[in-house]
Amino acid sequence: MADLPPPADWLHALIGVKSAHAVAGVFGGLVRGLVSHGFSWTQRISSAVVGAAVAGYGTPLAAPIARKWLDLWSYPYGDIEGSLGFSLGLVGMTICDALIRWARRWRDGPPPPFYPPRSDASQS
Repeated sequence: MADLPPPADWLHALIGVKSAHAVAGVFGGLVRGLVSHGFSWTQRISSAVVGAAVAGYGTPLAAPIARKWLDLWSYPYGDIEGSLGFSLGLVGMTICDALIRWARRWRDGPPPPFYPPRSDASQS
């Protein structure tokens, strides 16, 4: 059996993420952090880190779907992975916030049923 070729860059060898996807995600996360008002510098930096992670791991999964979807509009095939990585980095923190809210709601169970308040007339 033939050996696998070595990874192209050090980040891919270290954690399995292409550097181009991670860099695009960092810039997407930075844009999200700078555009959103009321964020501290810690939140802006964490948005860039999470954007890099979401773009790094999400771009290889989303690229074939995006290519099929763009094929419906007769879009000429080009390298869409950079713009897709930027977009995933831009919405990466929002996706993570939504997943955390969903997990907390799932952990806490369904809300208790709502009972309408009784009126004074029904108590007499």
